[in-house]
Amino acid sequence: MGAFDDEYLTGRTGGRRTSRPRSAPLAAALLTLLVSCILFAAVAPAGAVTAPGRPTAKTPKGAINTTRPTFKWSKAARAAKYEVRVYKGRTLKLKKTGITRLSWKSSKTLPRGVSLTWKVRARNAGGNGAWSKRLTFKVRRNRKAITAFSFQGLSPPVIGVVTEAAHTIVLTVPFGTNVSALVATFATTGASVAAGATPQTSGLTSNNFTSPVTYRVTAANGTTQPYTVTVTVAAAVIGQSYGGGKIAYILQSGDLGYSTLVTHGLIAAATDQSAGIVWAIPAYQSTLVPGGTLTAIGTGSANTDKIIAQNGTGSTYAAGLARAYRGGGHSDWYLPSKDELHNLYLNRAAIGSFFASNDFWSSSEYDVSNAWDHAFDDGGQYFMSKYYTFRVRAVRAF
Repeated sequence: MGAFDDEYLTGRTGGRRTSRPRSAPLAAALLTLLVSCILFAAVAPAGAVTAPGRPTAKTPKGAINTTRPTFKWSKAARAAKYEVRVYKGRTLKLKKTGITRLSWKSSKTLPRGVSLTWKVRARNAGGNGAWSKRLTFKVRRNRKAITAFSFQGLSPPVIGVVTEAAHTIVLTVPFGTNVSALVATFATTGASVAAGATPQTSGLTSNNFTSPVTYRVTAANGTTQPYTVTVTVAAAVIGQSYGGGKIAYILQSGDLGYSTLVTHGLIAAATDQSAGIVWAIPAYQSTLVPGGTLTAIGTGSANTDKIIAQNGTGSTYAAGLARAYRGGGHSDWYLPSKDELHNLYLNRAAIGSFFASNDFWSSSEYDVSNAWDHAFDDGGQYFMSKYYTFRVRAVRAF
């Protein structure tokens, strides 16, 4: 039995067993407890200190740039000093006690690119108060890279190849692209980007890429990293959309004396201008063109000028109709010469939209009453009467 249990005494009364409780030990225990309470009250100081209240953590939070941040919090009631603790997961990374202000700058460098949490509590003579709610923050990595680069304004957009190891960016744009004022769209991990002394805004700032351009990325800590951007213009390709039509022929060295490295050639209209039209108006269907016409590559424009001078500026005949075409907003379209038309036939699949069973007029005369046409079914070139009606496909030079 325990100290405060009833104890039983035995005896005989009338031959029966009887018992009665002993209450003296219980009374003694109660008296001892009362005396202890009185003594404790006598030694306890008057006006005992209450533990401090709970502060609110303010900053840092979210993404920050510095590895030695300043921690700030609100004032806690009855606080004498504060304690700050920083964690990576459950690992304590930083601890500072005895802070008398409402802020404290870390003297230790914190890691970049990882999530950290921190909390603060107050202390006074009465003990520690409750911890604040934790805040999460991350120190941005000290990066200064261009991670993506493109010309979104081109159709289709041209995507650059970024080689981080060499800090180079290369792009190849279609033939004919004007590279003197291209606008780059880019992504960077740095704080800012500039080309020379000009700040760059992705998708807005234009640059002249006729020569390599150096983009300099500045990190949050002020360090920089240059990237060399090189833009190459692709070679012309037969069938490529360009200049209001499709590239139909690329001049070779020797064509009309061309020996320069500059690319020249012919552009064909994307579709026919007529399904059937005469070569000359009736008044001149049996008359030579003054000054004559030629058959070589590069002569079609001059031929067209001469035919129009004879037949007038109307569009009721092949050369006049070709010159009246305004594809791509250009006004220099003409009826191709015999050899120019032959190259349209050779590249007809890449150019597209030709009717294989039809003949097309050239701007080259054969004689007083006939002009050269080209059959797109058997590939033959024939001289036909100027009053026949054949298809027209205009071209222009580039």
